[in-house]
Amino acid sequence: MENLLIKENIAVIIPSFHSEVLTSICIRSFKKFCPSNIDLYYIVVENSTDVSYKDRIVEIDPNVLWINNDTHYVGSEANAAAIELGLEYVKCDLVFMCHCDVCVTNESFLYNVVAKYHEGNRVIGTLFDTNPNRIGAIHVMGLLTDLELAKKVDYMPVYKSDIQIMDVGNKLIQYCTDNNLSTYCFKNTFNYPEISSLTDKYREFNVSKCVSEKNEVLFMHLGRGIRKLNGRINNKVNMDEWVSFCEEIIVL
Repeated sequence: MENLLIKENIAVIIPSFHSEVLTSICIRSFKKFCPSNIDLYYIVVENSTDVSYKDRIVEIDPNVLWINNDTHYVGSEANAAAIELGLEYVKCDLVFMCHCDVCVTNESFLYNVVAKYHEGNRVIGTLFDTNPNRIGAIHVMGLLTDLELAKKVDYMPVYKSDIQIMDVGNKLIQYCTDNNLSTYCFKNTFNYPEISSLTDKYREFNVSKCVSEKNEVLFMHLGRGIRKLNGRINNKVNMDEWVSFCEEIIVL
């Protein structure tokens, strides 16, 4: 595709909450596996007044912008507030929204994501939300869209009788559905547990893994990363295992 030879600028919005180790892995993985025709601009939104690790994050790449968001929101609402604030600072046509507990694992990840955009998909994601209480949408833990579309909706979750019926970013997918805009979600081991032809290294690592059409692992999501960082949950892959695995991928 000739469009893939065009220089692309992508803003990466990363909500953070006292999460230096996760945010550092996230940025460094994008930096390592960024194709030569793509320039990335990282917008880290710290959902507190904490600046204790700001300098170390900003030093990772000259294109890192740090924003403190002294919000009263917590959890999903805080994540939504960070995305909305981050969008105000985006100066690129394309924007990638993600959680801080993700890791890019292959240079073809962004190449394939951008290719799907140029094929006519307005949102390209890495995981599909299967929660039966919600509308069924591409999860905001890792998705690309364009700034024009991103600013058409708000990102706050929606509740009905104390049950969350729309998660963070679901309104983006709902807008696409209502306006007949194409979307695309890569296969991953969460939505497709039958995927088995992964290398041994990845097969035994129990996190959600986004894969290519050839089942190459492109992108991983720890899940509940901030809770694990704070020791509040320790299921499946724990924080030490995540850090060790990702550091190996990044420095190899």
